[in-house]
Amino acid sequence: MSFLSGSLRVGTLFGIEIRVHVLFVLWIGYRLLQQGSQWQYAALHLGLLFSIVLLHEFGHCFGARAVGGEARQILMWPLGGLAYASAPPRPWPQFVTVVAGPAVNVLICLMTGVILYLTVPVAFGLNPLGPTIQLGHGAPAWAVYLAWVYDVSFFLLAFNLLPIYPLDGGQIAQTILWPFLGLRRSTILACYVGLAGCAGLGLLALRGGGGVLLFIALFGAMVCWQRLKAAQMGLLIEDFGGPDYDYTPRPRRPALWSRLRGTRKRAGAAGAVFNPNPGGWEAQRAERERLEAEVDRILKKVSERGLHSLSYVERQTLERARRLREEEERQ
Repeated sequence: MSFLSGSLRVGTLFGIEIRVHVLFVLWIGYRLLQQGSQWQYAALHLGLLFSIVLLHEFGHCFGARAVGGEARQILMWPLGGLAYASAPPRPWPQFVTVVAGPAVNVLICLMTGVILYLTVPVAFGLNPLGPTIQLGHGAPAWAVYLAWVYDVSFFLLAFNLLPIYPLDGGQIAQTILWPFLGLRRSTILACYVGLAGCAGLGLLALRGGGGVLLFIALFGAMVCWQRLKAAQMGLLIEDFGGPDYDYTPRPRRPALWSRLRGTRKRAGAAGAVFNPNPGGWEAQRAERERLEAEVDRILKKVSERGLHSLSYVERQTLERARRLREEEERQ
């Protein structure tokens, strides 16, 4: 069962469709049954958790749109949320898209923390595994719930910033290394660190960390391994090219207002130069023929098995072909 085929649509906000996976619904039902007569209290806490995670994913979506990308769907499932957001495959747009999610958690912590600091006696901590906020005796009920929002948002922020690919921290590290090492080497390095981190999470889960942590470790290791193999095979795709192109940073960048309005030019003002490897027109024609043959194979696979059967690399190949076609239509 694919992610999307096993999900339910709950609404649309800001042009972004919100879907909830069936497993997430079953997990919520299980948690409420565990609470018995206290299910109302548990439902409130689960609702707050759902809202915080959803806001985090909206941050990724808005970040992608701010740099000229697209964001049309958010999927909520037992391990959190997945924002189906795509930004131009260059370091800066990818960095903005990834960092926008944790930035929402930072904003939530700042807002709730300031309100609590100005209204009730409170002490803050920096350990996400311990009590990150403690209220004074006799704090009102609203302050207790606000402190819980702060605590959950702080924990999610700290966890997502771990340098483990594909968590936000691992992706942020990869986008920072991208201009210096290139897409391929920065991705390989991030994936190796991610695999080591997933192994550590798995050991922690086996020593009493819980089944959810073990599932996160297994899922993260699977994503890291797939991405690592794609990078090692040279199948990752950058804007204006693919495996046969190199990214060279350029200090000149367009004005902020131009980027927000989406008037950024595809070359020159984009802040990057893409230099093809030696080979001339014959190499480019051979690459184009190979791409067309691969697209035909992928489309045949879609007609036989459905869209959900496509791997990450195959989806990237289709995206590359779409971008090339749009460039030809504009010329």
